[in-house]
Amino acid sequence: MIETGERTVSVSRFVRATLGAVLLSACAAAPPAPTPTVERVWPVPPDPPRVAYVKNLTGPEAGVKKKGFFARLFELVVGKDEAAAPRMIRPFGVFVGDSGDLLITDTGLQVVHRFDLDGGGYRQVFKMSGGRRLLSPTGVTEDRDGTLYVADSQLNRVVVFDRAGRFQREFVSDDDAVRISGIAYHPGRDLLYVSDAGGHRILMYARDGRKVGAFGQRGPEGGSFNFPTHLAVDRAGRLYVTDAMNFRVQVLEADGAWVRSIGQLGETLGSFSKPKGVGLDRRGHVYIVDGLYDTVQIFTADGDLLLNFGSAGTTEGAFWLPTGVAVDDQDRIYVADTYNARVQVFRLLDATMPKEPAADAAAVVGTPRGEP
Repeated sequence: MIETGERTVSVSRFVRATLGAVLLSACAAAPPAPTPTVERVWPVPPDPPRVAYVKNLTGPEAGVKKKGFFARLFELVVGKDEAAAPRMIRPFGVFVGDSGDLLITDTGLQVVHRFDLDGGGYRQVFKMSGGRRLLSPTGVTEDRDGTLYVADSQLNRVVVFDRAGRFQREFVSDDDAVRISGIAYHPGRDLLYVSDAGGHRILMYARDGRKVGAFGQRGPEGGSFNFPTHLAVDRAGRLYVTDAMNFRVQVLEADGAWVRSIGQLGETLGSFSKPKGVGLDRRGHVYIVDGLYDTVQIFTADGDLLLNFGSAGTTEGAFWLPTGVAVDDQDRIYVADTYNARVQVFRLLDATMPKEPAADAAAVVGTPRGEP
């Protein structure tokens, strides 16, 4: 009931009357003129579009199925619940596994966001045993059984959760690593790769947490690293390592043998100033984020530049210090737009890509943005 000062009015009667008034006014009003939309595609015309912007993910509402007309109208009249779930603060790592769920580490909110974009579900994963929680989750992956593995750089541990988000165990001892960063699962060998950024090497673990090997040391040579961070494994079982301060992504065999390097320090397309996330699509294209130039560059499996998309800014399709990237089997590209507090979704429109490497590979990427 609502107290009006003169009489008491039934809430249900009030809502029904208000809804009726809104519906009548909506019917009487002239339909609004359609708002023109501008499709954001890359490259820009007259070149044929290859990548298109789709939408932003900023919070749990992205994992909830769209509400019906009357539910939205009711919210318009009586207001939304102000105690909504927290939104993304600093999305960092992105992963899409065989389950089809989108996994996003958030170093600001200190959680892993788990979205079921097709089924309409959402969950936060962060609780550990003894009242503890994740502190700085940077990397995330899942194995063939749907078990979740989270690399937490502040805990310096890999934290394991089951598919429902329940804590299972943790591993990586203080003697193993200086400061871990990324993680990737190799289904063929049934093992986990963990990047030790502070120790300049890659660690290998069985799924039960047993350390089974390591490779790499600090240096500029192929197979050596200078702060390795993000990791990814392709369908052929090769490992891709963002070798951050060597300004490249290294491609390695499963045992750590060097295959090739992609990129080098520079200000032109095909080179990097701050390489971040690395992702792979089902056709073997390699997606590499440059956090300083706020762009994503796409390469062939052999390391030839195809194109790039994104630029510095806060509008749709623009980035502010992006980090992680992942591509699902439906050609949707997910980019952690970290300081814009969102994950942006793009779609690969033409999977054939240009038949030749980008003609403007000598072009300057853009204007670098300073750290926030």
